[in-house]
Amino acid sequence: MKHLLFLFALLLVAFPAQATKPDTYTDEFWDYIEIVDCGDFSVMDDAWIMLDGKTFYDKDGNFVRDQMHFTAFDDLYRDDDPEGTHLTGTSHLNARISFDSNGDALWTQQGLAVAIIVPGYGPLFLDAGKLVFNMDNEWEIIFSAGKHHDWNFGDFEALCGYFD
Repeated sequence: MKHLLFLFALLLVAFPAQATKPDTYTDEFWDYIEIVDCGDFSVMDDAWIMLDGKTFYDKDGNFVRDQMHFTAFDDLYRDDDPEGTHLTGTSHLNARISFDSNGDALWTQQGLAVAIIVPGYGPLFLDAGKLVFNMDNEWEIIFSAGKHHDWNFGDFEALCGYFD
């Protein structure tokens, strides 16, 4: 009986200190972007994106962080020949939005940002590490771990050559 009373008292003390239950959400949407300008044409990406997310709050109901998992089904092609050659791939990205001690919004990502295999070249836009961006400072990279981060500033010759 003493153990039961102790557990009940512990629950009463611990319960108010717990965070508010997180909100979960899902979304699906199209994203249409230019990947690279190859001179005579551009390589475009029509991506169907599925998002699963969860927003966490502290015990007072204030935002703490947002955690998201994206799955994208990428479809790359020439803008001047949308019915022509296509290059497809599936990518996954885990991301978190939070705030630093200065109140700046941070975007932390891990996973394959874009995973496209160019025949005769290999993987393009592979990111197997972790990046932290300051969203409030023009998406400045403030932390980097792992390898393969140069997809942001990559050499697109292989991709342009594939569609040429």
